Amino acid sequence: MDGQWESVVSSLQDIYNANEVTQFDDDVNTKRINFENLPNEQLNSNIEKFQEHMENITRAHKLLDRVRSNLQTILDYENEHQPEEGTAEDVSMPTTRNNTPTSLHAEAKQYWVSQYNPVETIKVGSEVAYRPKRGGDGEWFQCEVIKISSDGTRLEVRDPEPDELGNTGKVFKCTWKDIIAIPNVNVKYTKGKIVNYPAGSKVLARYPETTTFYPAVVIGSKRDGTCRLRFDGEEEVDKETEVTRKLVLPMPMISASPMKK
Repeated sequence: MDGQWESVVSSLQDIYNANEVTQFDDDVNTKRINFENLPNEQLNSNIEKFQEHMENITRAHKLLDRVRSNLQTILDYENEHQPEEGTAEDVSMPTTRNNTPTSLHAEAKQYWVSQYNPVETIKVGSEVAYRPKRGGDGEWFQCEVIKISSDGTRLEVRDPEPDELGNTGKVFKCTWKDIIAIPNVNVKYTKGKIVNYPAGSKVLARYPETTTFYPAVVIGSKRDGTCRLRFDGEEEVDKETEVTRKLVLPMPMISASPMKK
């Protein structure tokens, strides 16, 4: 949703700037002019002002439509994106008729699809990037799939990092919309199979020596597919970081789109 918010903020800033250049409000003094007695030169000058005002209003309307569209996308996404979470203590295999059955042999499809990431079937044991919706900082982090419902839409994923006491990592319940598949091999660029991200692409990449994925911008790619990135919020200005291709994922709603039904 970061892309939608950025577009909303950018559009509102453009509207503000447009008003600074040419006020949206009507010019009261211009309204009082008797145009019948104006020389042609002054008449043409006022007509140009009216045209500029009309163009500015039209441009503002288009920007507002864009804001409305992006806000609706955000609202729709939030309404549909309501995962259930739990810890290792409250997660169990469903056994009643009212619960969705799970299976070790079930598979989940990739919800966030992109030409820059292989569309893979997600299985038990697959690595994924997962973002909790309740609590935390809304960051994506690497997890392992441990259960999948028979319809492939609900999963349980486990944080690979143990807690402070060394216990097994926390387990979360989520939906297929809450995860992005991480390729199960160290993807290398092969013409016709894996497409390199164009420079300037907005992506999610795992920061070195962590299990957390952060927004980044692609600067370029090496022959083996390794991506040269600039992470958002880096303290060092213009710092470039290299990340292996399999750990550079498409950004939802920017370089990845929901799978069409």
